[in-house]
Amino acid sequence: MNILLFGAPNFFVPRLPPPTIWPPGRPDKASYYDNTPLRATLERLVDFDRINSGEMRFSVGAVEVRSGNFTYFDNTTHKIAFEHIAASGSLPPGFPATKIGDEYFWDGGLISNTPLEWVLGPRPRLDTLAFQVDLWNARGELPKDMMAVEVRQKEIIYSSRTRAATDRYQYFQKLRIALANLLKQMPEELRESADAKLLLAEADDKVCNIVHLIYRARPYEGIAKDFEFSRRTMEEHWQTGYSNARQTLANPEVLELPDRLEGVRTFDIGEERAWRSAAWRV
Repeated sequence: MNILLFGAPNFFVPRLPPPTIWPPGRPDKASYYDNTPLRATLERLVDFDRINSGEMRFSVGAVEVRSGNFTYFDNTTHKIAFEHIAASGSLPPGFPATKIGDEYFWDGGLISNTPLEWVLGPRPRLDTLAFQVDLWNARGELPKDMMAVEVRQKEIIYSSRTRAATDRYQYFQKLRIALANLLKQMPEELRESADAKLLLAEADDKVCNIVHLIYRARPYEGIAKDFEFSRRTMEEHWQTGYSNARQTLANPEVLELPDRLEGVRTFDIGEERAWRSAAWRV
């Protein structure tokens, strides 16, 4: 209730007057909260020069409001600034759209909350160890009241694309491996054909471990879990993530390359149960 009424310090505050009784008439004001304080916080804490130095690749996703297209802002193609970060977290109707150039953008989670394909898709493809941090658990209890219905709805919406992206990648990588193996068995004259060259461009035998670190929300978090940023809540999240990462990295199988025929292995860890090696496998 405190967050709803007063916002989060150095992050966002309620928009006054409220947009429901005083329509703002501007896309960057059409929201329940004003996230202007976030600029000062990020500019104080984030070294944008280092992000843009190329020392490490950095990407964030956002949705262009008018076209509905997903856009990635990457430090290999863009000079990353506050606006790119804000756009990737401009979740409506709580936060307003963020203007970049001539267009306005909303949170990329409207389309894909964890865009795994952006990490695994670029060429040349490589053997990859990917850690996917999911703040929403796809599995949950059957709701028995209206508040529980809304909580479960959020869990399904924000986690469904994560499952779809992982399943899709597993399937297509199996096809690419099968293509690579088949092409190796073709006679030389067939490998030189236009059709074979087209298939060769898609084929590879790269392998991948996808490690899920899934946050299991406490029952008391309830409906506020997507906007409650109190210090205590954040410390609980950080501690849970640290504990799950330590448990994950303690298992040597996570760091071992899968068999070339297997292609992709997916690991899952839950804080409330013991480690299960390769909980899902394809």
